[in-house]
Amino acid sequence: MNLENKQSAVFRAGVGRAVITPPIGTILYGYAPGRPAESIHDDLTVTAFAFEKAGIRAMLLSVTLCAMSEALCIRMQQAIERETGFPAGHTVIGCTHTHSGPNTSIESAWGKVDYGYIENILVPGILEAARKAARTLQPAALGIGTVHSDVGVNRRELHTNGRIGLGQNPWGAYDPTMTVVSLRGRDGIIGNMIHYCAHCTASGCNPEVTRDWAGPMIDRLEAESGGVTAFIAGAEGNTGPRLPNGRTTGNLQLALELGARAGIDAVNAWRTIREWRDPTLAAVQGTLHIPNKQPPAQDWVQAQLERLGSAEKLTGEKRYMEFNEYRRYERILAMYESGEPFPDETSLPQTLIALGPVLFVPFMFEMFVEISLRLRRASPYAYTLCLANANGSRAYLPTREAISRGGYEVESFYTRETLRLVDDADTCFVQENLRLIDSLQA
Repeated sequence: MNLENKQSAVFRAGVGRAVITPPIGTILYGYAPGRPAESIHDDLTVTAFAFEKAGIRAMLLSVTLCAMSEALCIRMQQAIERETGFPAGHTVIGCTHTHSGPNTSIESAWGKVDYGYIENILVPGILEAARKAARTLQPAALGIGTVHSDVGVNRRELHTNGRIGLGQNPWGAYDPTMTVVSLRGRDGIIGNMIHYCAHCTASGCNPEVTRDWAGPMIDRLEAESGGVTAFIAGAEGNTGPRLPNGRTTGNLQLALELGARAGIDAVNAWRTIREWRDPTLAAVQGTLHIPNKQPPAQDWVQAQLERLGSAEKLTGEKRYMEFNEYRRYERILAMYESGEPFPDETSLPQTLIALGPVLFVPFMFEMFVEISLRLRRASPYAYTLCLANANGSRAYLPTREAISRGGYEVESFYTRETLRLVDDADTCFVQENLRLIDSLQA
């Protein structure tokens, strides 16, 4: 066996980071449209983790932004492959979902996409982090630690009138498991990935650029372990930060306080690691097939467009759903007028990465935590970690049970995409991912 083959038989990992902080004056995404950044509290970053073994290469990136469009993620996957040789189909790009950074997702009533930021700061930053991760590959061992954490809470508050609002639901489902996946090299910890399920929205309508509550958590474990650390956002569709004000948003001070608590939990999870192993590495690229509902009749769609008026008038947070609804009806009407057939299903690209007993499952949705818990229970991997807003962003993915109650997330599920997925799409996603998991193990 030659030296190259000997090296490929050993698990290797590398980590790279780049700063992607926008300038002061940048419009921050969400909550208060047109909200400019008045200061920089902490730098936004992109952190890349590169993995290699036995000829298989994969990469996982964590970007401290709200979300990235599917088209932008595909573009960056292809660029990473050109720059590093790591396959586009084995690359996962996840966002932490802070609302204290620029819009890199879609045009909405919350604001326009910041294309200048994307081209001048984000794209170069992602490539810089990916190149560094690929360049710093070294023999590594894998450690896994978990802890119970109450940083998150179900945020679908049920009011006395029966309506669902954004708040705190203390008896609702959430995932209390915080998982730290750690990589140790010759000279100590190379890097850490903290996985947890909760929106990064504790800061609310603040004027500061910040990573939100995940920032202090990242910094705390980084200082404790000596390794570059990133937050991997889990199923946070119906889970918010557990704030003392009883809401799902607050201010920068509340975000820092919650982040300090999360940092203690992350350090405690890391300290539970007792075994360091030479893991297997596997990756698979496939397609998820999710059935669509048929669209409403053309005359009805035209009537709804006339009722709503125009997209230009549907501005501001309170008209966010109407804006999405208008754009959806525009797209449906265009399909009717062009004679384009309406597909029976939505086909979504999917990439799974497995490091020993750890499986990363990206969702290009803000999926409800029950979906992640169901998939984890059925998966043969002991640590099945679902990632929200990964490899794209297609709004919320609620459970069938939640659809009956309605609420903000359900309305978003209904209005963001041109064709609605079926109401039991949650079950379809679990089954389709399990099908790909079977092929990963074959």
